[in-house]
Amino acid sequence: MVSRTIRSTLLALPLGLVACQGDDGTVSTTTATATATATATATATATATGSTSATTDATTVNTGTATGTTTAGTSSTTTTGETTMGAETLGTTSGTTAGTTLGTTGSTTGSTTGSTSEGTTDTTGEQPASDIEVIITADNAYSFAYGTEDNIAKFFGGVEAKTAGQIFNCGEGPEKYIVPAEDADDAGYLFIMAWDDSAVSNGVLARFRRSDGGQGFGEEVFTGYPGWEACATGLKYNIGSGGPDLATINEYIGKCNEGNLDPNTTSGGWVDEVGTAIGAVAFGEDNTTPYDGGPKAGNEFPLVCPSEMPAEARWMWFNWDPANVKPPQSPFLFPGGQNPYHQFLLFRLAADLVPEPQ
Repeated sequence: MVSRTIRSTLLALPLGLVACQGDDGTVSTTTATATATATATATATATATGSTSATTDATTVNTGTATGTTTAGTSSTTTTGETTMGAETLGTTSGTTAGTTLGTTGSTTGSTTGSTSEGTTDTTGEQPASDIEVIITADNAYSFAYGTEDNIAKFFGGVEAKTAGQIFNCGEGPEKYIVPAEDADDAGYLFIMAWDDSAVSNGVLARFRRSDGGQGFGEEVFTGYPGWEACATGLKYNIGSGGPDLATINEYIGKCNEGNLDPNTTSGGWVDEVGTAIGAVAFGEDNTTPYDGGPKAGNEFPLVCPSEMPAEARWMWFNWDPANVKPPQSPFLFPGGQNPYHQFLLFRLAADLVPEPQ
C-alpha cells in the first residue's frame, strides 16, 4: 500500500453553506443652494426654504457662497471667498475642491431648497475557503469520508493493511487525502470507519488541518482531541472484504443518530470519551512512545512514520466496557472472543473543530 494524496470531488447531494455576515450603511445625498456663515465649530445659520441637519468633519471657518452636492463622508463643492483657519488668513480661493475631511464634528443649521435621497449599501465579507488536509493510518483497516450529520457526501473506501509496514512505515503506511475548499465549506462532519483482523492490537491514528493555499496551515487537530464520537454497530468485517459499502455506512449513521441500537451488541448510538455504561471513545498513547518489542497496555503500537504523522496524534478506538476495561486491561488489545467490541466502528468529528488559518 503506497502513501498517496487524493483530491476529492463532491459526488452526492449539496450540503448547507456556511453563512456570511454583512454591514449596512446609509448614504444621504443633498442637492442644495445655500448661503451660510460657518464658525470654527461649524455652526452656521442661513436662509432658504426648508431645513436640514448635516454632519461636517472639519474645523474650519469659511465665508462665501457654496453650491454643490454633499454625500455623507465625501464632499465636492465650488467656493468663492476668503478662507481662514483659526486666526490665520490663508488667502482668497476660487475654484473647486473635492475630498473627504476628518476632524471635529459639528452641526450646521440652515434652510435648503432641493431634494434628498437615501440609499443603503451592503458590504459583504467572507473568509476565503480552505482545503482540509488529512492523514490516516489504521490497525488494520479503515475508510475515510465526509458529509453531513445524516449521510456521506464523499467516500474513500477500503484501505486494508495486511502487513505491519502498511500501517507504520514511511512510504507505504499512512494515506493522505485532500478535502477541496469548495467541499470543505459544505462538509459538516469528517468520518472514519474502522474494522480490524481481530488479533493483537487495534486502533486508528489521524491528523487534520486546513491550508491557506500557500505554505501556511491552521492549528492541527488529531485523533485524541475532544470532540470525537464513536458508534459501534455490531457488524463484523474481515480483512480482505473491503469493509462496509456506502449504503451500509449511511444506514448505520442514521441508526446511530436515532440512538436505539441493541445495547447488548452495539454502543446504542454515538458516544464520546466520557461515554456511557456500554461504551466510550478510547484515546491511547501518542506517536512518541518507543515500542519495547511487544504490545502491552499503554504501549500497543510501534511509532508511525514521524515525517508524516505528528507526535501529538493519539491512537483512538472504542472501549466496549469502560467500567472494567482499564489498566492493566486495554481497549486497544484484542481480548479474544467473537466480535467483543461490536465492529465495525464509526468515528466522526465536526469539521468546524478544525481551525481556519490565521
